[in-house]
Amino acid sequence: EECFFLRVNGESMNKTIPNGSFALIRKQDSVENGDIAAILVDNDEATLKKFNQSDDIVVLNPDSTIETYKPIVIDIKKTNIKILGKYIGKFEIQ
Repeated sequence: EECFFLRVNGESMNKTIPNGSFALIRKQDSVENGDIAAILVDNDEATLKKFNQSDDIVVLNPDSTIETYKPIVIDIKKTNIKILGKYIGKFEIQ
């Protein structure tokens, strides 16, 4: 299996993956609903969110103690997304 680390920058997934930690991602191009995935949106930045898809709509859900983070709703007919892989663990530096 090919894996890589992403450094977490932000609090949108802080219940699971704290800011500053390294998320271990198994490289794959699809995930199941409910999985935490690394996703590239419009060839910009990668984001880590809980993935859910129904037909052409993808919802990327945060998992944060901060309630201002809201789900990101994407129409895949209008916005390019690429699944980079599935979150499988983390490495934290104290």
